[in-house]
Amino acid sequence: MAGFGSEGERRVEALRLVREEGVPAAEAARRVDRSRQWLMKWKRRAERGEGLLDQSRMSATSFVALDERWAGLVAAYRQELENDPVASIGGLSILAAMERAGLTGLPSVRSIERILTRGGMTRPAIKKASRSTTPTLPLPRVPAVPGIWQQTDWVQDRYLQGGIRFHSLQITDMGSAAGLARQYPRRSVDNVVGYLVEHAWPVVSIPQALSCDNAFSKTSHPNNPWTLFVRSCLFFGVEPVISPPYELGFTNGAENLNNLWQDRTIARRHYSTLGGLAGDTDRFNHWVNHQRPILDPTVTGTRYPAVLIDRYHHQLRWPPEIFITDHQDRNGHLHIPLTTGRITFLRRVTNRAITIAHTTWPIDLPDHSLVVASITTADATLTLRHHAQTIDTHPYPIHHPVTDPYHPPQTHSIYHHA
Repeated sequence: MAGFGSEGERRVEALRLVREEGVPAAEAARRVDRSRQWLMKWKRRAERGEGLLDQSRMSATSFVALDERWAGLVAAYRQELENDPVASIGGLSILAAMERAGLTGLPSVRSIERILTRGGMTRPAIKKASRSTTPTLPLPRVPAVPGIWQQTDWVQDRYLQGGIRFHSLQITDMGSAAGLARQYPRRSVDNVVGYLVEHAWPVVSIPQALSCDNAFSKTSHPNNPWTLFVRSCLFFGVEPVISPPYELGFTNGAENLNNLWQDRTIARRHYSTLGGLAGDTDRFNHWVNHQRPILDPTVTGTRYPAVLIDRYHHQLRWPPEIFITDHQDRNGHLHIPLTTGRITFLRRVTNRAITIAHTTWPIDLPDHSLVVASITTADATLTLRHHAQTIDTHPYPIHHPVTDPYHPPQTHSIYHHA
């Protein structure tokens, strides 16, 4: 053990070589005088949240004495989480709550789950109906870094106690797993823009690309996809990516947050006012970003999206503190100029053509082929791609002056691989 004060230090150093210096596993193991198999064992344990301490080799019956030392504390933390209307109460959530309290030498997730089972503190799993939401086009893969790709979606036509209808907007940052929800009495593009600029992006940052469905970009004007939502995205250097009509799977991240929000709010309680629902939604937002242990700490250094975003804060893009008021007219209507940027539509071929903003573009591909159609405002060009190959370009009519954006657009689209 020359050079190491303990076997634990040897494990820490081996994992540091792999994670921080990018040393191959076999070489890292050699440097600490151990085998690759030894290193991979400790790497797997660390990724499962089990720590780098030796695990007992006693029989399963001997776990009882070890677990009983923690039984009372595990029960207390579970009860604390149970009292939170939005929190999870599983083994990992209990371990994370103990970590946030500054406790050390904690049991593994498996030990906590054994304590819960032995104490009758588990609930039967509820099998939920599922539907296939796997899109034909492979979705972009982004690293565990915030501000690259986000998804947003509406939860439509939900009702408060007494029959008051409302809608909920959700956004998810795919790299950091951060998410936010907010409710409105009606759907409108002004609400979407205000939500992004004043509520969502000041928390999760401005992304390079934002995926959504057609509800965000609908227009009744031929040759004019430049809705207020799209112009707002382009103004901040964001590429809007519009999903194919009537298809699931292209905004799964936001839809999953929708389901989680509903499960932790409107599925558990009845609300008579939007203000009452908003209070629980605020608690949900805080839990999602600050207390939900969703990240792999061996990869990101933290379990929590808010911490990861804070670490990247100086590299990310943020909206100005005052924006909406500066761009409203005397009647309160927003006016945002068309700026240099790119908007991407994902479209299915029908009768050898695709449709964008009520305009048909011929394309020589079989029906149901998925086309990535990107409009760049700088050169007024529509580029059609299929399987990562450019298959056609067209001049695209733009009937507005184009100016420079607040944040410059990204050079490459997240869908250039498609």
